[in-house]
Amino acid sequence: MKKFDGEKPDKSQREARMREAIKKAAFELMAAKGLDKVSMREIAEKVHVTKPVLYYYFKNKEDLCDSIIADHEKQFCKQLQNVQNSAKGPEGILYEGLKSHLDFFMKDPIHSKFVIQMISYTLDMDPQNASRRSENRYIHGMLEHVLQQEEKNGKIPSGSIHDIVRLVSGLATEIMFCAYLDQHVCPKHMKGVLYNDEIISRLVKIVLLGIKAYYKEQK
Repeated sequence: MKKFDGEKPDKSQREARMREAIKKAAFELMAAKGLDKVSMREIAEKVHVTKPVLYYYFKNKEDLCDSIIADHEKQFCKQLQNVQNSAKGPEGILYEGLKSHLDFFMKDPIHSKFVIQMISYTLDMDPQNASRRSENRYIHGMLEHVLQQEEKNGKIPSGSIHDIVRLVSGLATEIMFCAYLDQHVCPKHMKGVLYNDEIISRLVKIVLLGIKAYYKEQK
């Protein structure tokens, strides 16, 4: 039955909004203080609910962290999907992918701060959990999928996808670190170091030229 304007949202809608409110509060607190320094009690107070309410939606803080991180991975994957739909050729794909990465971190300073806090927290984790947390499996898998068609079309050397993904991942990580340093640590000293469209374009060309030269040499 169609809902009338002004009708109260049903239980599923209320729960979805509460779940998002909890994740938003946790994200902000963890970005500011660190993942290991924020308690469920603090999160509950920020959302103005009791701790049992939090445990209704998330079984523990680890579950909450995983949900937040999964959301960000999905955002990156969506960006890469948009790149796949709009960019032409490997150079365009890598450029637009790194550019969207730069825009993501420069648009809102909280993103780079949260990632740094997450990395710090991961270093202190149990090795098995740390490898799962830091894998970026969705992002790498998505980029590999996008490049597979370029490989089939002969635009990049056969067998080079994993090397390209590793190189681009390194650039993406440095983009994030530079954004963090500029936004939270030493903005006055970052002049000439920050990434921009021109730098990204140049580095993408260097990566692809280097890959092609290397694989040609190996034949």
